[in-house]
Amino acid sequence: MSDEVQGEVSADSVMLVVFAAGNSLMAFDARSVGEVIRVPVITKAYGAAPYVLGVVNLRGRIITVIDLEEKLSLPRTRGGDPRLLVIEDQGGEAIGVYVPALRDVIQAEATEIQTIRADIRGADPELFIGVLRRDDVLVAVLDPTRSLAAA
Repeated sequence: MSDEVQGEVSADSVMLVVFAAGNSLMAFDARSVGEVIRVPVITKAYGAAPYVLGVVNLRGRIITVIDLEEKLSLPRTRGGDPRLLVIEDQGGEAIGVYVPALRDVIQAEATEIQTIRADIRGADPELFIGVLRRDDVLVAVLDPTRSLAAA
């Protein structure tokens, strides 16, 4: 799955942060990921939605942490090295996304990302930018704004 990034990145290419979630590979555009860190101590947020794991203090910033598998009703991924993806939005706010297993950062051409068909069982196409197919591997590319919005 790993593609070494060599030379210049074209204007039509995108870097993707790929992770395992729900027995699938998913990704966020790296431009939306402020940083990737080991999972710090998470303080429980009582009364929050079931997919909210709690909050963390990241260098003085209080960040809400969500469990992406819980939020998207995905089966649990076992045996990974969990990470916290800090997703930055346009307004300067950040949200922490707990991912069970970080896989890779890859470069893809924008034209390689195909639209998800509306009739795919179990997938809400509104949550995704599209799907990247490399050899026999599919990576679902999530739209951070829609997939992380409060339900």
